[in-house]
Amino acid sequence: MTPARSRRGLILALIALGMLGFAFINVPLFRVFCAHYGLFVPADQKLAASTGPVDATRNINVMFSGIAAKGLSVTLQPSDSLQEVHLDQRRENKFTFTNNSDQPQRFRAIHDIYPADAATHLALIQCFCFSDQTLQPHETKTLPVIYQLNQGLEPEVARVSLMYTLEPLH
Repeated sequence: MTPARSRRGLILALIALGMLGFAFINVPLFRVFCAHYGLFVPADQKLAASTGPVDATRNINVMFSGIAAKGLSVTLQPSDSLQEVHLDQRRENKFTFTNNSDQPQRFRAIHDIYPADAATHLALIQCFCFSDQTLQPHETKTLPVIYQLNQGLEPEVARVSLMYTLEPLH
């Protein structure tokens, strides 16, 4: 074997080893990234992350809304479009979904939380967004959202928006 072939083989082996190492480290790095930005953090971790003294006088307005993506014939409406909550208080809201078509509709709800700081302090304990949903033709379903805002939310945040976008599944 020539020295050039040996060197090329060594380089390819090191690249393959590096790729394998990156594959194993990718999941922990992704978890750190998501935890830092409040994405895909389990509710129990958000509940445990509550910090600071409880301010029983501080109220936060939580606004709820939702839309269906183009091509999805489903309407959704929250029972309460605005709820006033205390930090560390577990609350529930319900959304009513209606299939307005003659065909079954399959979808998943994707949530968006604003401001971004609130995403790290809003624990979704139970949510229809955790699983795919199916509505039969002209069926109406009411599903709950159980959530809690934790201590540690920036003091200037007085309003949090929780918006759902229904994305069709095929």
